Amino acid sequence: MTPPTILAIDIDGTLINSDKAITAFTRSEIHRVVEEYDARLFIVTARGPQSTAVIESRLGLRGSYAAFGGALVWARGDDGAFTVLKETPIPHTKVRDIVRASSSFDLHCGVYTRDDWFVNEMSYWGLREARNTAVWPAADRLDEPLLDRIGPVFKVMFRGERGQLYELEQLLKGFSDSVYIHNSGRVLEIIPAEAVKLPAILQLCAHFGCTADDVIAFGDSAADVEMLENVRHGVLMGNASEEVTVAGHVQRTLSNDEDGIGVILRKYFPTERAFLP
Repeated sequence: MTPPTILAIDIDGTLINSDKAITAFTRSEIHRVVEEYDARLFIVTARGPQSTAVIESRLGLRGSYAAFGGALVWARGDDGAFTVLKETPIPHTKVRDIVRASSSFDLHCGVYTRDDWFVNEMSYWGLREARNTAVWPAADRLDEPLLDRIGPVFKVMFRGERGQLYELEQLLKGFSDSVYIHNSGRVLEIIPAEAVKLPAILQLCAHFGCTADDVIAFGDSAADVEMLENVRHGVLMGNASEEVTVAGHVQRTLSNDEDGIGVILRKYFPTERAFLP
């Protein structure tokens, strides 16, 4: 059987390790597969395009984007230019409702448009997010005039104490018809309900004339499960939480600190190069 032709890779907890870096062996294996097997790279992430571009630059390869969890789908052509396949923001009224609902909580709030990141304050959590993503916020407050002015919003994110994040999550469940809520413990992410990674991957595949059977996908969280279960080779990272359950055919690899992506690529894309992890 021929190897897959699409690499679909999540960023946080998958491509980058616990130091927010791409390990040398995994980076070299991705380069090898793209260069020797003419594979395409799909970067599939809850991050926005600014931060995705930073990771892309560090990887040293350009790919297509399924950003904001799939709310924004951009196909990268051979000339390097993007074709916009989909951009699905959170309804504006819901953004206002979400921000209002959070006002009684002591949480850091970030609102993400296509090009900018806005915060309610540049506190510890804002500094941490800026350090993690290499993106500095465009403003240090969130108010009604700002929300009216900034244009389409693709993600709202809260950081802070676990108990408060859980309480806010329960409060926001009434919005579940229009948004997808993902709580990883210290981070509560809210994206459009239509922003799902698998449909984004399939849309990119259709654009390039391929199918899910051409894809090997890597992820580490509940937001990745549907994608991993419905492509040719789905691979769950070894650092995934025990709470993340997947179908039996999804493979498990080493952690993001142990070249989990690199060793699987070596398995499915043979080479005579020395194995030097």
